[in-house]
Amino acid sequence: MSPTGRFLGLDIGGTSVKAGMVGPGEKRVGASMPLPTQIQDGPEVFLDRLCDYARSFGPFDAVGVGCPGVFDPGTGALRASANLQNLEGRILGQEIAQRLNLSENQVRVDNDANLAAYGEQWHGAGAGRDNMCLLTLGTGIGGGLIQDGRLFTGPHGMASEVGHIVILPKEQGGHPCGCGSAGCLETLASATHVRRRAREAGLTEDTVELCRRAEAAAGPERELLHQVGRDLGRGMSYVVSLLDITFFVIAGGFSAALPQMIEGIHETLSERRYGTPKPDVVRATLGPDAGWMGAARLAGDAR
Repeated sequence: MSPTGRFLGLDIGGTSVKAGMVGPGEKRVGASMPLPTQIQDGPEVFLDRLCDYARSFGPFDAVGVGCPGVFDPGTGALRASANLQNLEGRILGQEIAQRLNLSENQVRVDNDANLAAYGEQWHGAGAGRDNMCLLTLGTGIGGGLIQDGRLFTGPHGMASEVGHIVILPKEQGGHPCGCGSAGCLETLASATHVRRRAREAGLTEDTVELCRRAEAAAGPERELLHQVGRDLGRGMSYVVSLLDITFFVIAGGFSAALPQMIEGIHETLSERRYGTPKPDVVRATLGPDAGWMGAARLAGDAR
């Protein structure tokens, strides 16, 4: 990242937009208040509001934008986004640049989980690690890959979709996934599907209470989270085998359950490990700042 200049990071979520500025010497200042996304107002209204929000930070040299979904590497168009369908087909970098009177090379856009990984590898749990995988556990499971210190997204922008590795095929009882497949990792270990699994087992669907009970005493809650950990480890084992990555950062709201899942994760990784060191699995440290920090870093890379 350029050591001089001011770089704005915007992290677009289904509910709110978080933002912050990175200035000379990597001084970081986050926004005091997020911007409600309110995508139901339509893409034009949303983009106008987003750019007004960006201007409120004062002058900047470039802006990075994180957005959930899959982007076309050639055109920059948002090909698909489960939570921001109104923006599908839009070339966000181009439209934001026009509204802010910037050149297109002053606006960089990427998947939000990729940029969360970029933020955590810069100043978070992955600092000093050149190779890592970040998994965000929330409504679904997002992923971001860092290889040789840089983001790796592949030729089609899909390299980090770890949540859609099929773990339990349909014919073996895999649950339908929002991507159209069945038995994907996120149908087993995302917060959404952990609540479903808890409900089916007759347990509380409140994940905070589920974790509290699992920590307090042995019982069905602890057994469920142990199994969720084993399932998560199955997905992570493919990353280890294919990419030789042995450092994982767990982010997102459901990362709070990591202490209850960690034993199961390591059990599966150990069973499936072949010739690699024991993987490290840690919780993210930047919280909601990871996305905008990664976006600001991406903006600075363009300078």
